[in-house]
Amino acid sequence: MPATSLALRPHQIEAVDAVVNAVAAGERRVTMISACGTGKTLTAASIVHRLAPHGAVLVAVPTLALLTQTIERWREAGRTGTVLGVSSLSQRRSGLTPEQALMTNDPGRVAKLLTAARGPVTVFVTYDSLRLICRLPDQAAGVWDVIVVDEAHRTCSKAGRGWGVIHSDEVLPAKVRLYMTATPRIFNTPAPQGPLSAMFEAMPDATMDRRDIFGPVVYRLGMADAIERGILADYRVVMPVVTDQDLHEILSDRPANSAHHNGLRTAALHVAALRAMADHDLRRVLVFHNRVAAAHAFATQLPATAAQVTGDLHISRMWSHAIDSRQKISFRRHLLQDFDATPQRAVLSNVRVLTEGVDIPAIDAVVFAAARKSVIDSIQSIGRALRQQPGQGKKATLVLPVYLPDASSTHDVLRTSEFSGLWNILQALRAHDDTFLDRVAMPHRNGSSGRPARTVHYHLPERALEIALALGLEVTLPPTGDWDEAYASATRYREQYGHLDVPFNYRDPDGYAVGEWIANQRLRHTMGRLDDDQRHSLDAEGMLWSIPDDDFTRMLHHAHAWAIEHGHLAAPLDATHGGHPVGRWLNDCRRKAKAGRLAADHEESLTAIDPWWNPPPGFTIAWRRLYAYAKTHVEAHGTGHIPNAYKTSDGTPLGQWINRQRNHFYELHPEQARLLLDLHLAPAVEGIYHGERDSDRSREFRIHLEAAAKYLAREGNLLVPAGHVETLRGGHITVKLGNWIRKARKAPQRLTIDERLALERLFMVWVPTLRRRRKPAPDEGS
Repeated sequence: MPATSLALRPHQIEAVDAVVNAVAAGERRVTMISACGTGKTLTAASIVHRLAPHGAVLVAVPTLALLTQTIERWREAGRTGTVLGVSSLSQRRSGLTPEQALMTNDPGRVAKLLTAARGPVTVFVTYDSLRLICRLPDQAAGVWDVIVVDEAHRTCSKAGRGWGVIHSDEVLPAKVRLYMTATPRIFNTPAPQGPLSAMFEAMPDATMDRRDIFGPVVYRLGMADAIERGILADYRVVMPVVTDQDLHEILSDRPANSAHHNGLRTAALHVAALRAMADHDLRRVLVFHNRVAAAHAFATQLPATAAQVTGDLHISRMWSHAIDSRQKISFRRHLLQDFDATPQRAVLSNVRVLTEGVDIPAIDAVVFAAARKSVIDSIQSIGRALRQQPGQGKKATLVLPVYLPDASSTHDVLRTSEFSGLWNILQALRAHDDTFLDRVAMPHRNGSSGRPARTVHYHLPERALEIALALGLEVTLPPTGDWDEAYASATRYREQYGHLDVPFNYRDPDGYAVGEWIANQRLRHTMGRLDDDQRHSLDAEGMLWSIPDDDFTRMLHHAHAWAIEHGHLAAPLDATHGGHPVGRWLNDCRRKAKAGRLAADHEESLTAIDPWWNPPPGFTIAWRRLYAYAKTHVEAHGTGHIPNAYKTSDGTPLGQWINRQRNHFYELHPEQARLLLDLHLAPAVEGIYHGERDSDRSREFRIHLEAAAKYLAREGNLLVPAGHVETLRGGHITVKLGNWIRKARKAPQRLTIDERLALERLFMVWVPTLRRRRKPAPDEGS
């Protein structure tokens, strides 16, 4: 073996000897089965060094991440000579130097490099790029000395088709094929019928028990043996189970598509992970999801839950990120480095990126946020937790959150289709480690998690502390005073806001946690632990014993209340009403409306409150908010003509804003201009007319235009009676506006372009008989 810092461990030496001896005995196809985390990559490099130290070797892997990692490991193991990486990765994106491997997806370049190479040649390829290797001319590829088929269970398709082309001697002739896997895809028991049939994967066309394809298994190191020998970490299976019937009513008796319901499940899943971390002192946790969006949402919201709960579950600062295949390889590398280096407790969420073969930092636990449907995926995922350094002696934790209604047995619940993913995990453990039942940690009397839906839509972690309390977790609550004091705070809230829909995090002006107290009263009521007198007192205040499922209707009510107070729905992002995040909710509604995803009846409900709740492009929310200030001022004082320096009581520079609108009237959206006219705010002449200043014609036109703007602001149109005279500047100037407008309509060709544009900015109608009368603007902020 060339010089390398990667010394073989005893089990790897056994595997190398077993494969080399089988080939020496005449086998051309051999399979090596070794549990995840036992070092198959280094073993394969050592086998190739024994079989073809100077030959041509093809190494096939399923993913891009595994491709670059395998190249690095083989180089570290001492593989010399020409190394090519054939995939969709460019040299830059791979993160590898040309000295490590030349990256290409050009068959012509591969053929040229292979033909010119002297000494050892190693080509690393993803299964998706095998077609490029198959196109090589015979004189370039020839017969491979060794083909290494990594994660070989992924090639179980018909030979010669798809990834199964790796088996074909006609397409890819080879002296020796080495198949490696931790999870041979073997199905030798009939699939069950009835409700269990959907839990099992379909029978593949080729399975790894076919000797004609995969050859004999010449070395086998299973999970149980690897644990027994100290190669892999021992593990415990933690199954936080919810058995309280009252909690069953909270978590399961709501519609599956309820946004609130999914939020509760998300919070329960957060609490399950936090409970496992607290109970078993876990510092590095890997969470597996089935959907990318779910992984990122879980990672984003977990720190909020960790900071919200108290007692031993509380974590004020934690590292929580998500990793997925859409991210650049270099970014994923840095993310894994941060995961390894951070001094904080760390949780990394992922979807399939960290299953097969990819090396990751040492972790303490794996949490299945959404159970894997595939047995193969389950074992690959579990293998992430079992890796350890020689002699480390750690115990890994597998966390499988379960919800178990009191009326059902564990066996019955696990066999339902809803639990097929969890059933697959348990069956995978049973298949790969017959002692796994000895490793299942007995749950506490009250478990620590609700079951996540298999296709869950993540929301903010609502009421996480409520879930923790309901699960019987030992959480220390902040002092809340006596019941009468809390009831008085709740009464004051109801008097101010008209309801008791109090957000969980809400504190009253004195700092009292009335939201938390209301939540506790709901739970006590649900569990039958609330005194009748207390229940009657709360009923008298309009207590909501459950949070409404219809989140839109609930938030619309709070938004309407905010609009009544402020006169509009142009709420700032941080606006709240009674603690409810009205600003963020409205912003989300606008975003959905712009994307065409807001229900029509929802949009109509918001428009009924404020027609300009979602202004058109060029008409900003900030403008709408300042307009509301102007409207309030005009209604209170009867005029919008105020000094430029005027500010409202909260410091808003309303005078500057109004004058800016008048001076830049021509830049406004037509609807903005109409709204200003509804307040009788006349545009400044300089804001609509850019003609010359010094001529007599220009001065006369400006006087008439000023009169037209004043008339428009007062009347809302330029349908001026023929004999109408408008007075300006305190009556010092009189303008025969009616006649002037009539002449302009009669001979518009006599006007300059700037003059015509100025009149059109005042909504001039050149043919009045064709004008439909404008409907009055709808009431604002009703």
